[in-house]
Amino acid sequence: MTVLRGRAAAARSLLGGATGTTAAANLVILAGSALGGIVSARALGPAGRGQLALATLWPTLIQIVGSMGLQSSCSYHIAQWPRRRAALLRWLRFVIPLQAVAMTAVSAATLWALCLELRLDRILAAEYSTWAAGATISLYGVCCAQGSRDFARFNQLRLIAGAVPAVLMLAGAAALRLTPAEAGAAYLIPTWGSALLAGLWLHRLGRPPGAEPLSPAERRSVWSYGRRSAASLSGYTLNSNADQLTLGLLVPVSSLGIYSAAAAASSPVASLVASVGMVRLPTVAALTGEAKTAATRRAIRQATWTLGLVAPALAVALPWAIPYVYGARYAAAVVPAEVLLLGTALSALAGVADDMLRAHGHPGFVSITQGAGGLITAVGTLVLARHSLSAVAAASSLGFAFALALALARLRAAGHRGSHRAGPGTTR
Repeated sequence: MTVLRGRAAAARSLLGGATGTTAAANLVILAGSALGGIVSARALGPAGRGQLALATLWPTLIQIVGSMGLQSSCSYHIAQWPRRRAALLRWLRFVIPLQAVAMTAVSAATLWALCLELRLDRILAAEYSTWAAGATISLYGVCCAQGSRDFARFNQLRLIAGAVPAVLMLAGAAALRLTPAEAGAAYLIPTWGSALLAGLWLHRLGRPPGAEPLSPAERRSVWSYGRRSAASLSGYTLNSNADQLTLGLLVPVSSLGIYSAAAAASSPVASLVASVGMVRLPTVAALTGEAKTAATRRAIRQATWTLGLVAPALAVALPWAIPYVYGARYAAAVVPAEVLLLGTALSALAGVADDMLRAHGHPGFVSITQGAGGLITAVGTLVLARHSLSAVAAASSLGFAFALALALARLRAAGHRGSHRAGPGTTR
């Protein structure tokens, strides 16, 4: 009965309030991502799919490192300092353009090197040289909306970049013979559309006069959280993509295409559970003492029950769904996808735990949890890449398991300290 009540509560929480809205947006983004992935996989084949995966992986890492964690810092500090939002955004007006230009330059150099070494499509490389800049501007808008608890705008900006590519991909596949460059454009155009809307909105928010500029102490706080968050987000990106980043350098792009299809097929679990951490982060960040600890435990429980609802059904569906949806050429992705499903479930829980660590003011520890997991994944991929894609998937799952264990241990310690600091008078 306890199990049934827990699952019923998870279902109700997913359907109501900001969490329900965000879960619905995640479902739409998930459907769009799946549809775009299916169209590109069928139209491009494993080799073309591998080219597209290779072009997107490195700019994603560049964007995470180059943002210096300031988007995450914005979300946290806007939740903590609601009256200083305009001052914070005015300060960022000088930071964001510099980041965008630097990311574009680094992306162009990296992708050109891939063109020379791995024969990456040059038009695709030129397109994705600009992706990191657009994604950065869009993410500032998303994180500012999250910190302000404006989840309508939060989800709107995410939907543009996450769901519109599928529409463009379908139109492209219907009108012409889709190439990797055309598939890349279908992802790039909505990213810049979301960036434009985010930039205009942030400009308006930073216009109200009268607010004092950020003090040196406030700027140090923003930078400190940002540096720690950058390390944590970089670790998460490495842990999530270390297998594909390493595979891309060791195996033919067709093998990378099959593995990326397996990863995409197992990804719905993480997309659904992520809504829990997205919504709970600003709420938990604003709490103190035992209330903060209790809210953290509720978030972890909700994520766990949600996984119990989704993961078993997906595990049953994968063996017939992958060949049917992606095509017979991707039948070899079934076993890696089943193994990756376990890793994705652990990754989803680790992602919620990491959001709670950020809400507790410990973004830097996430770099330890995810960095350690990423190291396990990278080493396992280096050893196993030329032997079996399923073994690589197992190494990736082990990396996520290790990251989750470290995150939960740190959360437990943070909760104990928070309860002690709250004092004996705190209501339990």
